[in-house]
Amino acid sequence: MSHTRTFNVLTLTTILFLAGCFGMGDSAEAADEHEHTPNAAPVLETGYALIEECNSVSCNASIYHAAVDPDGDLIDIGYDFDLDGTIDYTLIEYRGFTDLQIPVTEFETVPANTTEDVETSSCVNDQQLVSTTTTTNSELITTIALIAVDSNDAASAELITMGVTVVTSSTTVTTTVECTSVWSFSIRDAAGDMSDAGEDALVHVQMTSGDGLNWANLKVSIVVDGGASKLCVEGGDATADCTWDKDEDKSWDTSEEITISEGGEDLCDGEAPCSVVVTLTKVGVGEEDDKVIATVSATAENN
Repeated sequence: MSHTRTFNVLTLTTILFLAGCFGMGDSAEAADEHEHTPNAAPVLETGYALIEECNSVSCNASIYHAAVDPDGDLIDIGYDFDLDGTIDYTLIEYRGFTDLQIPVTEFETVPANTTEDVETSSCVNDQQLVSTTTTTNSELITTIALIAVDSNDAASAELITMGVTVVTSSTTVTTTVECTSVWSFSIRDAAGDMSDAGEDALVHVQMTSGDGLNWANLKVSIVVDGGASKLCVEGGDATADCTWDKDEDKSWDTSEEITISEGGEDLCDGEAPCSVVVTLTKVGVGEEDDKVIATVSATAENN
């Protein structure tokens, strides 16, 4: 009887061992799962990217970054300026602000725009300075990368795009003019139809600001449709290329207009609109040179 019991115990023990009831089967499966658990890549965040200034070599930028590895692995982290996948500037801290010097060779240039600024000085001894500054601006733009690689070779990256406006060129031209020679004018199409017979009214020119200008010191010339310059004479002279009419005052004052018309020559027949560019010149007195005080343009057409 004892032999039979001993045999049964041995048989049951063998069955349980082979079935894994002693835990060896479960342990092997758990180890296999852990071996194949994927390694998480670092997580990156950037913000507040500002380019402060540029010179001919580099642009100074300030950037905030933060990085963390979900597995707690050590991280190699830094900035890649030329986007070749290699860190060019290594970071020590996992978060914080960093001042960078990015080479200007890593920037693209956006087409330039030009602005013009005019400043007029106060009038001193009947003269003032008029300074015209012409400035050409360009925008520099670049994209760099924040790269992080953990100790198990899992990597991640985040792109950062920045731009800055720089002055490409700036020139200032300063001229001295008489205080009374700073005027402004507006121009408009003259009313009425035009024919091919000449003597048609073309445009009206109005003085919008400035001191009175003596009619004797005014010279008027026009260019129609890009042709030759025509010198206009005062009054209705059918033998002139063009004419201009004034009122009975002694001078041209603010809000008053002159009318510029064809002379005997047909400059615009009205079949199509004509471009009329008017140049107003102040005739010099004594040793004073003639000075162009305005150039204005309008379109003359049938009304």
